[in-house]
Amino acid sequence: MKPTLRCLIVDDEADARSYLRKRLQPHPELAVVGEASSVREAHALCVALRPDVVFLDVQMPLANGFELIPLLDPAPQIVFVTAYADRAVDAFQVRALDYLLKPYSAERMVETVDKLLGRGMRGQIAPPPAALKPQGSMVVRTGTALLRLNLADIILIEADEPYSRVWVAGDTPHLVTMAMKAWMELLPPAPFCRLDRSYIVNINKVSRLHAETRTENQVSFVGLQRVLTVGRAGATRLKQLLLARDEALQA
Repeated sequence: MKPTLRCLIVDDEADARSYLRKRLQPHPELAVVGEASSVREAHALCVALRPDVVFLDVQMPLANGFELIPLLDPAPQIVFVTAYADRAVDAFQVRALDYLLKPYSAERMVETVDKLLGRGMRGQIAPPPAALKPQGSMVVRTGTALLRLNLADIILIEADEPYSRVWVAGDTPHLVTMAMKAWMELLPPAPFCRLDRSYIVNINKVSRLHAETRTENQVSFVGLQRVLTVGRAGATRLKQLLLARDEALQA
């Protein structure tokens, strides 16, 4: 076995740090030696711990992840972990090893670990997912019954804590005994996008994104009459993925 790589996780969201730890658990070659919730805290830990790898979020309060990189000497390997697809080019320019888009799968993490251990193409950032088609199906529980869902048929998932509601074709949702956090761990990272705490959408089912006001946006879907109202951050994230999807379809 190769020597253990010491890893630092930097993300302002505790759930995101916990999720990353879970994805790293099957890989004993990587050991998490610390966590930070800000660039300032991350810099102090890098000086004290000298990690080999930093898993780095982009958007954080006060300073973004890119502002940490010039402060690091010696420089560790950088793996960006973010919900924003539009910074991949910037990551390449600062020689990041990889660029993980939230939510990422266990399989995607294997690719990153392979790169860190020299089993992949070092220095090549995987392109952000665009119009990928989800493969397969999954079985979920609805009350006392089991329901098999084809992933490609899912249009919208809405939080109804501690459960969730899933829309496929038609306007009657299924109440599923699964929380949003569990969906994020099970669904492939594309084409599903979490807009906010309440909604996960299949971008291949989105027919229209329309700005109603400066802070409110409406999302319409193929095969669903319901229209969502989402905030600016969720709309920005969705717009980026829709543009990437449309470019991929035209290529």
